[in-house]
Amino acid sequence: MAMQPVKKKKCLSSLPQEIIELILVRLPVSDLLGCRVVCKQWGGIIRDPQFTMAHLRRARPRPLLFFQRGRASRKSCPSEAVLLDEAWSPSTRDVPVIEPDDFLCASCNGLVCLYSDKSTIKIANLATGESMHLAKPVECSTDDHPSFYSFGFSPVTNEYKIVHFLPGEERHHVGGSFSVIQVYTLGDEKWRVVRTEQALSLLYLKQSGVVNADGAIYWLTKDQESSWGRAVVSFDLTDERQKLIRLPQVDFADPAFGNPLCRITEIDSEVSVAAVQTRRDSGLAGRLHVWTLDNKEQSWTQKYGIELSALAIPGPHFIYGDKIVMHNGNGGIYCHELTSQRFTIDVTTLVKLLDSSPRWSGNMQSYMYVKSLVRLDAYKKAGIVRTRKRKEGWKLKKWEAWEHVHSEIQELWRSSHRMQQRMHEMAHVVGASISLNLPAPPDQQDSPRRRRLNWVEQWRVMEMLESHWDSLDAPSKALAQAVDAACDERKQMILGADHAKRKGEENEAGPSRPKRKRKPSSRFDSSMWTT
Repeated sequence: MAMQPVKKKKCLSSLPQEIIELILVRLPVSDLLGCRVVCKQWGGIIRDPQFTMAHLRRARPRPLLFFQRGRASRKSCPSEAVLLDEAWSPSTRDVPVIEPDDFLCASCNGLVCLYSDKSTIKIANLATGESMHLAKPVECSTDDHPSFYSFGFSPVTNEYKIVHFLPGEERHHVGGSFSVIQVYTLGDEKWRVVRTEQALSLLYLKQSGVVNADGAIYWLTKDQESSWGRAVVSFDLTDERQKLIRLPQVDFADPAFGNPLCRITEIDSEVSVAAVQTRRDSGLAGRLHVWTLDNKEQSWTQKYGIELSALAIPGPHFIYGDKIVMHNGNGGIYCHELTSQRFTIDVTTLVKLLDSSPRWSGNMQSYMYVKSLVRLDAYKKAGIVRTRKRKEGWKLKKWEAWEHVHSEIQELWRSSHRMQQRMHEMAHVVGASISLNLPAPPDQQDSPRRRRLNWVEQWRVMEMLESHWDSLDAPSKALAQAVDAACDERKQMILGADHAKRKGEENEAGPSRPKRKRKPSSRFDSSMWTT
């Protein structure tokens, strides 16, 4: 039988670039940051703006919970953010780009706009750690506020813009008003002025905030002709024109509930408004009604009607896909599945996300966030772009007390771990077994990439360590007494054995001669120096 020639297998020296792009676009940002240095081809693909936008379109938005600086339990606590991953698990590490005195104004395409008392506005990418500092507008009121700033993206012009609502000088009504909108386009050199057709209220900007969707930003203003007493204002980021949108005609007359608290939000890339009704007898939230806006038809459709019991919703975002985020005002933050358009939330089916106590959860804000590769160095014409050191924000003098708390936690952790080791040794002496599994404290100097615990997790760890230390007190004392008793018993046994041995030797050899006293010697005696 003739042998058939073996066919050589054809091997590709390299994959086509289209296939590589299809593979890379499915990877998370954390992996792509490392893939940039694999080879020149991969680095060029990942840094390409078109690849960045393709990757961004596949990203799923996640909740970003922001806690502003303040005081809790008589201690200063810094501003910080907690990210929820795809499994709805909160991050335990802090976000180093956010400094202790920053305030989060907006989130868009993985970039966040941060306000502080400094002379700059900061745009940062939380995933890459890159940040850009921009000068605040020259015309700025003395009572400037973080809620007067917003940030969005125009898909038509492919531009990111910062918007600042400049308060007017008149203060004849509560909250004040503005008729000037200052706009800064990333990459430009100065702020521009856009005037509104009429003076608009600042009150609801502070209460409800601003959302961005489909290339425009939206907020609430006063409107006497609406049954809500409010209307929605849209500001198109492409042509920079504003438009007034009336809210749906709804009758909220119900003797059991008071006037609704209105919120503007964004659900599935659609502008929405929410009305939260509180009960007159308790003052707690009871009903949540949500309407969404059809931009083409300029019409509203009721999307949800939910009985909240005693829960409250954060702002500006509280619905993420098929889940709603709520808090109870005592530090507990929960989520619940949206089972239908109309339903009652059963508190027994709530899923607890985290406990923010002793912070007041009413100060928490919730934003839509996606991890992206959007680079800021393309817009560095008028700003300062840099990747800040992880610990730079913690070097501020005002937060030295915060650093002291962190060192106290480390010391308490080390002491608890040493005590646990001693207890294991004592238990071995007396032949007992104990179940203590406190891990060794992490060494911050072992890895320069290790990040600090965030404030919420740090507080939880502190409470855990204090509870663990208290629980060691009684068992430690009991083990020490058992070891002392065992040592006394062993000493008595040794003395008894020695006495019996000497007595037996005397009986066999008769009475022993008294030993002659040794004369003191002037030579060095090592026994004098034994420890």
